[in-house]
Amino acid sequence: MNKKNSSKIPFLLAAVIIITAAVAAVVLFSEISSRYELNQTAAFAESDEFIANPLIGFAPSAADKEACEDTQLVYIGLTWAEWEPTEGVYDIQALEEKYHIAQWKEEGKHAVLRFLCDVPGSSGHMDLLEWLYLQTMDGSFYTISYGSGYSPNYENSIFRAAHSAAVEALAAYCNESDFVAYVELGSLGHWGEWHVHSDVDGAGMPDAEICREYVLDYYNNFTNARLLMRRNYEMVSDLGLGLYNDMTGDEESTRGWLGWIENGGSQQTDGKALEYQALESFWETAPVGGEFSSATPMEEMLGENLEETLGLIEETHMSFIGPYCPTGEEAESEGAQEVLKRLGYRLYISGLTTSYSLWENELRISMTWENTGTAPMYWDWPVTMYVCTLDGELEYLETVEIHLTQLVPGTQIVTQNSIPYTEQLQSGFMIGVCITDPEQEETLKLAMGAEKMGQVQVIYVYEGANRNSVFIY
Repeated sequence: MNKKNSSKIPFLLAAVIIITAAVAAVVLFSEISSRYELNQTAAFAESDEFIANPLIGFAPSAADKEACEDTQLVYIGLTWAEWEPTEGVYDIQALEEKYHIAQWKEEGKHAVLRFLCDVPGSSGHMDLLEWLYLQTMDGSFYTISYGSGYSPNYENSIFRAAHSAAVEALAAYCNESDFVAYVELGSLGHWGEWHVHSDVDGAGMPDAEICREYVLDYYNNFTNARLLMRRNYEMVSDLGLGLYNDMTGDEESTRGWLGWIENGGSQQTDGKALEYQALESFWETAPVGGEFSSATPMEEMLGENLEETLGLIEETHMSFIGPYCPTGEEAESEGAQEVLKRLGYRLYISGLTTSYSLWENELRISMTWENTGTAPMYWDWPVTMYVCTLDGELEYLETVEIHLTQLVPGTQIVTQNSIPYTEQLQSGFMIGVCITDPEQEETLKLAMGAEKMGQVQVIYVYEGANRNSVFIY
């Protein structure tokens, strides 16, 4: 071999190695550079539109199909006479037929329930049936400014035992699904509002200890629903219950109701008084509901008094209003829509960050969650993140570790997720979220202008390296 030529070989080999290494370095640098273009931050604006979401809003009577057509909640005011027409026989069929329960379940609605023993109305009627009346015989028929009816003796031991059995049976029926979301503790007083008019002869609210027994009838049996009481009795604080205000929109009455919550007080009974317990920020863990006052015309509350109405609703942190609430054309009015915007939670993602980890070849996704509503979401529904290719093929889904019940208005929660950064995602991807009820029948919508892909809200799109990669809604 020519020694001159052979001496060139190491130099050629070295040159090839250097050139190859340089190309590899350029390719590697380009690859790393493109991967680090994945480090993006997006800011999202909250939508100002009304969003019809589960478990909040107006709750018209479930018996009125037309009124409930566009609502997420329905109201069931169930009298004892309807529930137990014969001793020990609970009429589930009549309940389901009158209040169209099968239809509302199919449509993904939830219910507010109140069990009633005394509803003032037409003369000479009872909201108990004869079998119970004949066993007790110590209540009072009345005709007062509220109307006419029959006020039972709530301290009667036979009445109390029958009530306990009736509520236990009602709870067993309701616990079969999550359809009944809220139970307003009724039972005692006119409309179940825990007061008896002073003009009713010989009948009043029972001793505080007996009242507690009525509360425990509900507390010990209902497992799925959130329980609410008319006033902030000590039982509310002890048991972590919510409250309802049946004078919503009436400033004087609502101010009085808020005063009890802030300062405490007491309510006279036929025995030991019912003490009110001052509460601070109870609404952060327990819901507030109620209905509009019938003392003020609806057109006033939604018209000339709208700002006052909205202020009271915000101050009381309400999640729902019913059964007396706007329906039909009135529900479509500007005032009603403004009210709806202020009922309950309003969740959205205010920011999202993606970052690439070279060593793990992972895409890390951080989301900032906020609630600009007047109340939290009182159920921890599961939250799922979806990552799809640009043509909509699902690559990954992961649970987002967040407790929606802790997303109180005015706070932020930041969640973290990591997924493998596969070849399929390199040309671009979409990130979406979906919040579903545990039975997988309905979804919660975020208050942001995110596109929908099935039930998933797509909140972020990465179009690939060196391209316009972030959509900000």
